[in-house]
Amino acid sequence: MLRKVIGATAGVVLLASMLGVTTGTGVSWAGNPKAVGTVGCKVTGTGGFFPHLTLGGSPGGVKFHFKATSKDCSSNATVGGVAVNITGVTMTGSGFWNLPSGGSGSSCASLPSDLLGVVNVKYVWTSVPPIATTKVTTSGGVPWVIGGPVFHFTLPSGAIITSSTGSFSPVVSQVINLTTNIASVCAAGWGPYPTFAITGGFFNLS
Repeated sequence: MLRKVIGATAGVVLLASMLGVTTGTGVSWAGNPKAVGTVGCKVTGTGGFFPHLTLGGSPGGVKFHFKATSKDCSSNATVGGVAVNITGVTMTGSGFWNLPSGGSGSSCASLPSDLLGVVNVKYVWTSVPPIATTKVTTSGGVPWVIGGPVFHFTLPSGAIITSSTGSFSPVVSQVINLTTNIASVCAAGWGPYPTFAITGGFFNLS
């Protein structure tokens, strides 16, 4: 009897290994399926800069990162012809920008003229059924646009998509518009901004 139990246990372990199943997680080796279609979400979140943004700035470019979330999405996504209900997303992004003419890319006055380098954005979806994470890489574009009393962080504004993977890929259009708390009027007392708030905004993928 003991020999039979051991043999059965070994068979289960072997089968799990062949299927790529991690015990206790229920995640297969193939991962979540890739959705097709379009999607758009309204987002809020936070981000940061290095070096900090200041009125006069400091020499060189700026590295940045942000994280935004949403439970307000609309889409026509499908997997194998079956509709996908996207109920939320976590969007993270990172990259850098420089002032093309040199000097300080972190000053208030430079923001409307700064030029993005490589930017990586990842979208982790909450959906039924689950779908694959989306990753998009872009290059170029002017990130900062004045929107009334504050700056908006935007893509594409001239950005080119260089690669994309996962759901909705190949992504032919990624539109991001993030409303921030960064004042658009450069005056005494502006900043510093080591971090920033995303008080609203949206993205669309297709």
